[in-house]
Amino acid sequence: MRNRVIIREGFVQDFAIDLESVAVSEGKSEAIRREIERAIIEERLKPGDMLPTVRALADDLSINKNTVAAAYRQLRQSGLISAEGRKGSAVARHALLAASRDVDAGFIQTMAVRDGNPDPSFLPNEGEIRDALSRISVAHHLYGEQRNDAGFTEWAHAQLVEDRIDASNGIFVSAGALDAIERALIAVRLRPGDLVAVENPGYMCVHGLVRTMQLEPTSLDIDENGVTPASLRKAIKAGAKAVIVTSRSHNPSGALTSRARAVELRKLIGDGGDILFIDDDHTNLLRLAGYNPWHMGARRWLTVRSVSKALGPDFRIAYSTGDAQTMHQLEQRQGLGMGWVSNLLQRLVRELLLTVSVQRKIAAAGRAYCERHHLLTTALKKRGFDVRTGAGLNVWIPISNEHEITPRLFEAGWLVRPGSDFCFGEASGIRVTAARMSASTILGFSDALARVHKEVSMTFIA
Repeated sequence: MRNRVIIREGFVQDFAIDLESVAVSEGKSEAIRREIERAIIEERLKPGDMLPTVRALADDLSINKNTVAAAYRQLRQSGLISAEGRKGSAVARHALLAASRDVDAGFIQTMAVRDGNPDPSFLPNEGEIRDALSRISVAHHLYGEQRNDAGFTEWAHAQLVEDRIDASNGIFVSAGALDAIERALIAVRLRPGDLVAVENPGYMCVHGLVRTMQLEPTSLDIDENGVTPASLRKAIKAGAKAVIVTSRSHNPSGALTSRARAVELRKLIGDGGDILFIDDDHTNLLRLAGYNPWHMGARRWLTVRSVSKALGPDFRIAYSTGDAQTMHQLEQRQGLGMGWVSNLLQRLVRELLLTVSVQRKIAAAGRAYCERHHLLTTALKKRGFDVRTGAGLNVWIPISNEHEITPRLFEAGWLVRPGSDFCFGEASGIRVTAARMSASTILGFSDALARVHKEVSMTFIA
């Protein structure tokens, strides 16, 4: 059933609340809260608009009034609505929406929206971790024994096959995604000065890794459908030895590779020759969007998936698969170094990922990150910023004067990551982590950025 709140007697504009689309684990009050938040961000509800009374909304939705009361209580606590006595509740006046800045005797508390971290409320808690540890074997793993835990590699294989990724050449287990990428670049024997195509803007750690290895980055441009064919063609023609991309939930923008673009890029690369194509699928477990890879048709390819966004950065495990030669070289290289990733950690990760309560958290995290990304990009578009839709933990805001805007945002209470960390060449902007931002935080930040951007623009005009 799709329920609808109708305008009447000067109350809210018509907007839909779909209770059936929300997982049972979220609850109906959560569905109501999220829909009202979305309506406020999208300006279908404006400051001062009256909401239906608790009883009236409960009657319209045919639910218990306590459910509506719980949703309204959460909205009041976040500063989005205010009690108006007997009149009911109203969308808070604009000045009240900056709940993300705590002002105490003139002191503005700085809020960091720059770190790229997941929301800790969706990560396994101490009880779940201890319970998982109590269920797994803690037997010692000795030199010369099988490197990886069979249970973990079987789970990883099933995950890859589910996304129609050929895992017939086995599973490589590494200490995180960057560990796998670094070992792959070493394994294919790249030399200082060799070209490596990376997204621009792109993941700053990949940029840093390429430079540290004395390799030369060359730019892959990103649009709303993923890597642009023209930039990939140019990189290949220039002699790139490796190509590193993120087809799903690009960092920093959240851009998603469309199915049509994937087909176009797959035709462009052909068999790829000796170029190694790497896809860093870092949000795989969160299922933020469909997966449309294009690199697997190449002769040399690698798909890398980590668990850090779903379980937390301290669970340093990634699993990869690729062509037979690359997989063999990876295993050889690891054997000469660290040897293997802790089997105890592999068992723990698998047990956590099979725990029902953890699975529910991961699913809830995926929904929340999609929603927060959408709300932030919507709010920014309303204020004139050219941001792209997508899905991810971060949002990329292209601006031409980041060096003036970043310190002014800090003075206003917002710590963001400057775009120079993610770009090389002329690209400019800032990256904002939306993963832990509430609706009120989103509104407060969007207003602050719009104000600062206007001030800086006026300064330049003057």
